[in-house]
Amino acid sequence: MPRRLRTQSAEATDVGRTRAVNEDAYAVNAEALTWILADGMGGHVGGRVASRIAADEALDFMVRWRKEKDFVWPFEVMDSRSFEENSVANAIRVANLRVYNRSQYDETCAGMGTTMVALAYNPEVGLVIGHVGDSRCYRLRAGDFQLLTEDHSLVNHLKRAYGMSEEQARAKAGKNVIVRAVGLEDDVDPELNVDEPQPFDVYLACSDGLSEMVDDWIMQNILIGHHEDLQGAADALVRAANQNGGVDNITVLLVRFLPD
Repeated sequence: MPRRLRTQSAEATDVGRTRAVNEDAYAVNAEALTWILADGMGGHVGGRVASRIAADEALDFMVRWRKEKDFVWPFEVMDSRSFEENSVANAIRVANLRVYNRSQYDETCAGMGTTMVALAYNPEVGLVIGHVGDSRCYRLRAGDFQLLTEDHSLVNHLKRAYGMSEEQARAKAGKNVIVRAVGLEDDVDPELNVDEPQPFDVYLACSDGLSEMVDDWIMQNILIGHHEDLQGAADALVRAANQNGGVDNITVLLVRFLPD
């Protein structure tokens, strides 16, 4: 059984150096042990609306909806998954439907969508990580930095399906096309995994405005260098992305686990 731990968290977001509008959004409820990040797509209006709806609706499901007395699952659940895993999957699917429905009646939001990564900690289960698109989750453990999610992108598909290198896949794809996103269709299949946090682990959720601008080893060193200052680490990661060009919006969520 996973060990019960307490958490600390920090957040930072920035428009970057080239965009006029921040189309990233995040929603956090530290007491409910839930952290959600979304990176909108579809233009200044649509992207911003999509990410905000997705983050807020997913958090509302996790914090309020699933705890109502007359609660029933809005989408089907899997017996092989825990309540927490089914909750994260349903939260993302609810967010997907809300974004999709808005895009159907609001012409200014036609075709909008968003990537998402959602973290939910239950001491009896572990840390549930759900994601769609290329927003990522990493873990720093005892100095080792590991990517825990796989991008739902054409580049990653080419790497996995055809054994291409990063350079070959990017050359073939032309640009990094997202192959799975929240809000583009009336349902979505989020990818889930469960990790068992250990004391002093730090989990980093981020939009691609960070991961495309800052190499993994630099992120690793920033987290290690700010191990006693979580907010300082979040701010330093954003600064690093901007120093490397800041071509996209940048959003960072950090969660550290400590002995109870």
